[in-house]
Parts: sequence; C-alpha cells; structure tokens
Amino acid sequence: MLATERLIEIETNFSESVTRIVPVELDGQTLRLVLHLRDGTNVRVTEQWSGSLLERYSYYWLTPTNELKVGWDNAPHHTRLETYPHHKHVGRKENLQPSSETNLEEVMKVVLADI
Repeated sequence: MLATERLIEIETNFSESVTRIVPVELDGQTLRLVLHLRDGTNVRVTEQWSGSLLERYSYYWLTPTNELKVGWDNAPHHTRLETYPHHKHVGRKENLQPSSETNLEEVMKVVLADI
C-alpha cells in the first residue's frame, strides 16, 4: 500500500477521534505520522508496507508530556513472548507484554476505549 493511500484511509477511519494528523514521512510504502487525540495524548505511527502486506509497524501512545503509555511493535527481538514478534511496552520500555494488536485499527480500539 502506498503511504499516501494509507494516510487517506487513516484520515477516513479516525477523523472523529483525532484532532490533528501530522505527517512526518510519506515515502513510497513507508508511513510515519503523529495522531493527536482529543484528550491531549498522541499516537506515533510507523508502518512499512510491501504491497498489501504490513511488514513492520510501531505504534507508540504517549501522554500529553510525551511519556510512554503503551507502545506496540513487531521488531523481532523479544523471542520469549508467545506472540513473537508482536509485543507491547506498557508504561515503560522494559515492561514487555504479549500483544494481539497487530495493526493501527486494533491499537486505536484500545486507545479510544481508554480516553
């Protein structure tokens, strides 16, 4: 998926929940942006696509002062978790947990249920 197509999809899906979308990088199939939410928190989004396959992702939900709430990613370095390579960092980078949320839509369900 092209980054510009994905940006339009994100704008369409989350326009009611997001106060501002700040694109950081839209380069071919790589997308980086910040979603600013109505409660002052933000979600830092990075996605790398290969056609219709989401190969790499990271979604970091931060407080209004940019402290970590939860960060989801699929970097392949936490092999002991049963959901490897999918995992999340809760409250701090060292607090690793398994994650069943593996795309932005699933992550935003969690985020929006909490704000």
